[in-house]
Amino acid sequence: MDSAQKVRPLNAGVLIGVDKLIYWQLTVFSWIGSQWAGVAHLGLAEKGFGNEEVEIKEIDLRKFSHAQEKMEMLTQTNDKVKAENFDPEYLKKNPNETVPTLAASHLSQPLVDTRQILEYLDQSRPSVKGPNLTPVDLQDQSRATALIELVHSNDLETGVIIFGCLNDSEFHRLQASPFMTYVAARQTALEKYHSADPTNLFYGTKVIENGALHSFLTGSPNADRTTFFADTSAKYTRFAAGLNMLERQILLPYAVGDHVTLADLHIAPWLSHTLYALGTTDPSDFSKLEGRIQQVVPNFKLGPKIPVVEEFWQT
Repeated sequence: MDSAQKVRPLNAGVLIGVDKLIYWQLTVFSWIGSQWAGVAHLGLAEKGFGNEEVEIKEIDLRKFSHAQEKMEMLTQTNDKVKAENFDPEYLKKNPNETVPTLAASHLSQPLVDTRQILEYLDQSRPSVKGPNLTPVDLQDQSRATALIELVHSNDLETGVIIFGCLNDSEFHRLQASPFMTYVAARQTALEKYHSADPTNLFYGTKVIENGALHSFLTGSPNADRTTFFADTSAKYTRFAAGLNMLERQILLPYAVGDHVTLADLHIAPWLSHTLYALGTTDPSDFSKLEGRIQQVVPNFKLGPKIPVVEEFWQT
């Protein structure tokens, strides 16, 4: 070996220099309630990363998570909702203020896109069971990419499940929900950071965006919300169409065919998040999802393929 430092492929897990071995340590910035952070966690498990190789750092968005935390949010004050994703130090790692983020000493900069993070993990080493998550067949690669882009699209954005309202009664329930704590805490954090750094365009923009939502949710109980309700209805119509598209594209027994691919690891957390936002405790029960969409699209019926994909991840 010559005297220059050489890098062995990532599946070796080490950086080799002259007379020394340096083990790579990954740091994943995550949050327990994030659907997309769940993708990274599934990737770590599928690729067999151990606790000694990965440090998980929780970034407390405190939106919705597990049932116990959700109940705690009903009584907590705004100062317990940390909105750590807006912290200037975290924004240096991820200017999108999202999770997950993956950092490592051998990376020139952190990875901040869920799709990029999972692809990176897949290329790092062989899967624990079965072939790698990236299909070898080019057509299957194309199918997997299409499915991933679909569940990340605006058509299947789970925000409509969390805070979409179709009438005044639903709006008043939203006002009394933990989501209000989340929105108010975000505004408090944003105003604090914007005050400390008033020339920062990110904080200035976010203060206005989140402030508009906060003002709307805390506005007059007699305000006209017709446009908001119509927008929710349109989003549910698109959500139904997105689910129908997802159903058509899934092949089974897994999303792209005979084995688990990148697509499965994106679909499963997204679907679990959707069901949980509706208050579903049984992952095999899609009745609440169907019922909610049928309020806007009366003839909607979930096809048989999507539940099969979700069922796999519960076994």
